[in-house]
Amino acid sequence: MTEPSPALPGFVPASQLGAAAGDGFRKGPNVAGVYLFRTARSEVVYVGKARSLRRRVLDHLHARVEKDGSILADSATVEFVPTSTEREALLLEASLIKQYQPRYNALLKDDRSYPYLAVTAGETYPRILLVRRPRKGSGSALVGPYTSAREARSVARLLAEAFQLRRCVRLPKRACLYYYLKTCSAPCIGAISKEAYRERADQALELLRGHGASVRPALEKQMHEAAASREFERAALLRDTLAGFAALQQSQHVVGRGRGRVDVLALAFPNDASTLRVAVGLLRVEDGEVRRTEPHLLAIPADDIPDAGELLRQFLVQYYATQLERPERIYIHGPRPPGIDETVDWLEGERGIEVRFRPTGRAASWGRLAERLARAHVEQVVVRKPPREVLIALQNLLELPTIPNRIEGVDISLFQGFEAVGSVVVFQGGVPDKDEYRRFRIRTVEGTNDFAMIAEVVRRRYFRRLSEAEILPDLLLIDGGRGQVAAAMESLAELGLADQIPVVGLAKREEELYRPDEAEPRRPNPNAPPMLLLRAVRDEAHRFAVTYHRTRRRIRLREEVEAVRSGVPDDEPTLPGAIARPAR
Repeated sequence: MTEPSPALPGFVPASQLGAAAGDGFRKGPNVAGVYLFRTARSEVVYVGKARSLRRRVLDHLHARVEKDGSILADSATVEFVPTSTEREALLLEASLIKQYQPRYNALLKDDRSYPYLAVTAGETYPRILLVRRPRKGSGSALVGPYTSAREARSVARLLAEAFQLRRCVRLPKRACLYYYLKTCSAPCIGAISKEAYRERADQALELLRGHGASVRPALEKQMHEAAASREFERAALLRDTLAGFAALQQSQHVVGRGRGRVDVLALAFPNDASTLRVAVGLLRVEDGEVRRTEPHLLAIPADDIPDAGELLRQFLVQYYATQLERPERIYIHGPRPPGIDETVDWLEGERGIEVRFRPTGRAASWGRLAERLARAHVEQVVVRKPPREVLIALQNLLELPTIPNRIEGVDISLFQGFEAVGSVVVFQGGVPDKDEYRRFRIRTVEGTNDFAMIAEVVRRRYFRRLSEAEILPDLLLIDGGRGQVAAAMESLAELGLADQIPVVGLAKREEELYRPDEAEPRRPNPNAPPMLLLRAVRDEAHRFAVTYHRTRRRIRLREEVEAVRSGVPDDEPTLPGAIARPAR
């Protein structure tokens, strides 16, 4: 088949779009990971790791890392790659430095590699070895890599002594000193059978791989037996072995075994209406090691966001149509979207690249890393005002008479019918105006009648707005579906405002829009910027209502406790979970 023709504006590297938009050195997420300072041409000038990416970049900006500011002077943007652990960040930093060779990184530019531990399962009496460059097909079971050779040697020594495994390259003709120190089982003189030795080696390998749940009880039993028989050195060794394997339980998915090159992709949509961008995170993995991170961004329109299949199609065609060095396989994190079949056939047929969706195993871990990479370039740390085009797109979506510059959201919060409260939040120009927030205690409704509570809050809210001649909203958003919208419209009709305030309901589960004049709900793209703005209003109203409800419950509980202490009778019903008053 011929190459599919792209129909969307092209993806560009995140650093280029960031430099063109003036993003500069934005704050990063408060998680562990790796950060890369890049020039406007996407050249990497510095790679660093951090326990908190946000704090580390602030240290650069405040000249706490490099005093002369040369890195910042040569950089236009900073790029973030969040990892799941600090160990992953350390390994990824070393891999990226070796790949990019940044000018300001003085260390880790050589070809040194991290150590592994190998259990020589192909030998009759296996040993534990430290290896730097494991060879495929050697018959050894590999575990690692480790970030410290000292740590790896310490683990190897502890395991060899705890399980009494041999350390000699060739079996001697007589027992060595380790046998008399009781740290070797001496298979050289037949002091242990092949089956018993193999069982010990298998236990050591299980512990190395982090499956110590079955091995730990046996080691604890041996430790207690050694202590009971006054073999205190042996008991202390087993105690240290049990306590020293925290690092083994901390898995990493940046460096591993493998051959050839694979690419891993993940797509991230924005969560904020002010972010009119979609990101693709790309990892290049060579011989089991992440060698390159490439986040790409696409500026999207506010009123017509493409679906996942169209975005992936666009990126795959644009990126791999011009690649001279092609991967053997592409892993795409997530399910296979509709509309991607033609592009997959082109990649597998003409380009010879196998494409797999929703990978498993280590590839799934790479997929999650790619997703974090993409998400880090879509998320906006600082809340910004949505562009006017988002409000215009919302007006067109709901067919409103005016641009919804003022949006008010209503929600209810209660627990088993007690302390029911309502909230009203206000968004001006797409951002919260917290001075305009209001909260209500439900007065006229008993039980859990959510519709009647919505009606009461709307009635009280806009009766007061009318009496005080205050401005009315351009859009009223109700947290709920058809019943909640009908209740709100009933109250507005009583006040003569049914034709003046447009109302829409947003249901949580399916993100459906309910209009009072439409029989069926609307189901727009939930990732579209207008929908992100409505969800932000809905979620803020919910947060404000829940916060007030919890405050009322605490006050009510305190009153219950004080009533019990003072002995004053109280005929009010007790909150669920409150302290019961003693019978009189």
